[in-house]
Amino acid sequence: MAGSQRTTVARSILRWVLSRMRSGELEVRWSDGTEQVFTGAAEGDRARIEIADEGMLAKALVDDGSVGLGATWIEGAWTTPDLAGFLELASRNIDAVQTSERGSRTTGRVRGWWDRRPDFARSHDAIGEMGDHYNLGNDFYAAWLDDTMTYSSALFADSDTPLEDAQEAKYAQLCSLLDLQPGDRVLEIGCGWGGFAEYAASHHDVHVTGLTLSTEMATFARKRLADAGLTDRTTIKLQDFRDEHGQYDKVVSIEMIESVDETVWPPLFHAISRALPPGGKAAMQAITIDPRYYDNLLVREDFIKRYIFPGGALPTVEVLQTLAAEAGMEWVTEEMHGLQYAETLNQWNERFLAAWPGIVESSPDFDDRFR
Repeated sequence: MAGSQRTTVARSILRWVLSRMRSGELEVRWSDGTEQVFTGAAEGDRARIEIADEGMLAKALVDDGSVGLGATWIEGAWTTPDLAGFLELASRNIDAVQTSERGSRTTGRVRGWWDRRPDFARSHDAIGEMGDHYNLGNDFYAAWLDDTMTYSSALFADSDTPLEDAQEAKYAQLCSLLDLQPGDRVLEIGCGWGGFAEYAASHHDVHVTGLTLSTEMATFARKRLADAGLTDRTTIKLQDFRDEHGQYDKVVSIEMIESVDETVWPPLFHAISRALPPGGKAAMQAITIDPRYYDNLLVREDFIKRYIFPGGALPTVEVLQTLAAEAGMEWVTEEMHGLQYAETLNQWNERFLAAWPGIVESSPDFDDRFR
């Protein structure tokens, strides 16, 4: 298909999609300089995008939205003065297209056309790629994470709570759920840079064994715990959880499950169950997804799978409950704190942008496309 034809088709597709908006208003500036406003029936968010290459529109639909939009934004095919505002508007209208029978047929036809591109297919080794993500370098993460070096959602008492305090509050909550007692042997699956291990060992007099697949993280965590005088109460292993056969009183896993796909989840829960004696306790912090989007997530690649955690996936709460039951564990309680993650991400973003000039100087790999 010629370039001009693709542009025409892509523009027609986007016009159809945007005509399904239920709320809000989107201003679109096409590549030829013309502008168009799309408005939903209900009032809502307002946003604007400026398109340099309409071909990205077809790709966006082929890749179920987030991959195409994200990839082409990275490449500069479109811009917006307010990315967060645009994504907010899109998220509030996504059901209008996804639940439409005609929408499914239309995107299916486009997908069939675009799939003929030779570079469309991608494949990943989930475990190996996950290690690559975490091996970007301890200095890179230290530049914008807080002093606890914690790469998961914090718990904020209020909007004035410092990020470091909010991360420690998260660790305190997990320790409370585990009912840690002095002398407990604790297994942490996915120990990161050792933040939980340091907190639990120093505040509750327990022994924590942490598992990680990242050599960078393992090196950092061991030194950190040694500097804190906790070598005798902590052990960091560069090891897959499936190879762990020790016995523990408690098990914790903080945002590790999202980094691997659904085929790894049953072995993960069986490993947790195998590690615990009768009456033992496990606590897991996980990013979950609305059940309406779960099936689609499993069969299609999204932005996070391609660029952040290749091979990963998000479970629903119901899936986690089923996995626990099948592994012989009893589901005790659950707590939701999605808005806490929003604030965590907001603060990470501010810290990352503030640190960016120094990050750029540290390595040629950290360029604008990476950012």
